[in-house]
Amino acid sequence: MITKTAPGRAKTELSRETIVERALAIADAEGLEAVTIRRVALEFGVTPMALYWHVQNKDELLAAMGRSFFDGIGRQYDRTGPWDDQIRGVLEALIEALRKHPASAMLTLGEVLRCEEGQEIAEFALDVLRTAGFDVVEASEIARLALQIAIMLVTQQAGEELQVAVEERDAVLAEKRAAIRQLPVNRFPRLVEAADALTDCDDVEGYYASGVDMFVAGVRARHRRR
Repeated sequence: MITKTAPGRAKTELSRETIVERALAIADAEGLEAVTIRRVALEFGVTPMALYWHVQNKDELLAAMGRSFFDGIGRQYDRTGPWDDQIRGVLEALIEALRKHPASAMLTLGEVLRCEEGQEIAEFALDVLRTAGFDVVEASEIARLALQIAIMLVTQQAGEELQVAVEERDAVLAEKRAAIRQLPVNRFPRLVEAADALTDCDDVEGYYASGVDMFVAGVRARHRRR
């Protein structure tokens, strides 16, 4: 459903920041493909030309959306303690930021090294890993994987269908669940019994905690093997 902002409020609210915020909200409600300059302009009750004073085109808008996730994130994790706890803190901070607007989380991949805040996070993670004894290649792989894991956990949470509009998600999930349950039990007994677990997440916080634990355990194991 499209909800337009009253035209009288556009002049006071229209800015690069509010445009990005509205675009993120559209993506969460309708999927990232729904985000266009024209669509965002309609939300503000203005012409697309009015937005070009703040973002030149859709590519610039998407880049700004991706960079917005890193705003202030450096203040959210602990810079003291054991190296593995510091890496855990970075991953948890990334997840917390991405969960605010999960449908746009993938946009961070192309922007993390193109904005100062993203560069600072990468520098911190690399420094922690290098100080712990990992070589340049290993540290780079682990730091890159941390962001990829955060994105995967947020975008692939069971019960989320971020590519479709909110009002369609229940129907899509029900269809998937029904399709799994209709599989022949003699061939796919484990798949059938997991129909609900694969399409819903009863313990969201536990899901994220488990994902972080597995990542950090893997990094520790690699450190020990060195």
